[in-house]
Amino acid sequence: MTTETTQVRTSRGAGLMLASTPLVLLLTHYIAVLPHEFTHSILAWVLGIKENPWLIDWGGVGLLNILLLVHIDENVDYHGALDAGRTLAVAIVALSGPLLANGGMYLIFRKLSTTAWVKARPFAAWVVFWLIVVNLANLWCYIPIRAFAADGDFRHFIWATGASPWLAYVVVGYLVLWGLVAFYRRVLPEALDTSGLLTTWARAFVLVVSTCVIFGYFAIPGFLETDAVSLFIAGTSVLAIPPVLLATWRRALTVGREDAQEETVPART
Repeated sequence: MTTETTQVRTSRGAGLMLASTPLVLLLTHYIAVLPHEFTHSILAWVLGIKENPWLIDWGGVGLLNILLLVHIDENVDYHGALDAGRTLAVAIVALSGPLLANGGMYLIFRKLSTTAWVKARPFAAWVVFWLIVVNLANLWCYIPIRAFAADGDFRHFIWATGASPWLAYVVVGYLVLWGLVAFYRRVLPEALDTSGLLTTWARAFVLVVSTCVIFGYFAIPGFLETDAVSLFIAGTSVLAIPPVLLATWRRALTVGREDAQEETVPART
């Protein structure tokens, strides 16, 4: 097989991969959201503040909800549990969705992305990449964007513990920031290389889409809050898109960065 033929096939495969982006995003978003809600629900059942772990509120049959699960809810009576004095159970259940489900999946898929099995399969690497994106974006959506919101998972935790929202904002915020830095330094460039997306326009497309998903789409819940702090943080998130793109553009568009290779390839003695 000639080099020219190989390049044509690689280019065609990259084009099909990029064309699959909307569908892959929808499916990986489902994979991020459903474990989040069921982790809440199942732990609530285990801890005795919910009778049926499989009974969640699916949010209706509207097209927007079917596609994006915007109204889905774990259907846990947090107020009733708090009135019954079950503060520890509420605190654990409230944190389980973002930290245990999304945080756990982020770490799992981040580790999976470095395995030989994924690296040998471009489309698998492509799907794993978006699984990392949506789980990291879910964490960003909660902290920092809704750390001060009047409702939601971290507000339920605050109701149960009396903790300051600044605690979640600072402690969890640094963890999310660490994840974002690792994403742009390592995850994104490596995924583009492994997926065979070697052209400048393809890599730029993925960089822009993933950044807009994290900092733009997942900022929308912040705009739906009524408090000024959440609105400000959500607005800041959207405004951060251009600086983030400028700061990460060169690294993301450089194929097979030498510094990345030095970090991943053991030195020979």
